[in-house]
Amino acid sequence: MKKFFTKETAIKIATLAVALVVVVVPALAADPPGFTGNLTVPTLLTNILRMMMYAFQAIGAVTIIFGAVQMGFAFKNDDADGKTKGMRAALSGAIVFAIGMAGVLFFGTGQQWWQ
Repeated sequence: MKKFFTKETAIKIATLAVALVVVVVPALAADPPGFTGNLTVPTLLTNILRMMMYAFQAIGAVTIIFGAVQMGFAFKNDDADGKTKGMRAALSGAIVFAIGMAGVLFFGTGQQWWQ
């Protein structure tokens, strides 16, 4: 008989709980521009979207840097497979960063990484 509550399931549940706390608590604590004291659902969703777009930008920027460093080491060692992996990492980081910027451009939410 297979156990339902395994160590892997416990880790997944704990990770989900931490992710929810990290996203929701700052969104509830932030005062949006023009805040009048009434916390409504649209302002809450805007705050959550703003944080998610900022996280996408930050994760994308870190991934671009990681891919560039990996590609630099591959050029140093003349490793063709490493060059390919570094380029893939840099391109996937650029895609994630672009998704974060799309939130700023299309939805009017999000924060630019330089602010």
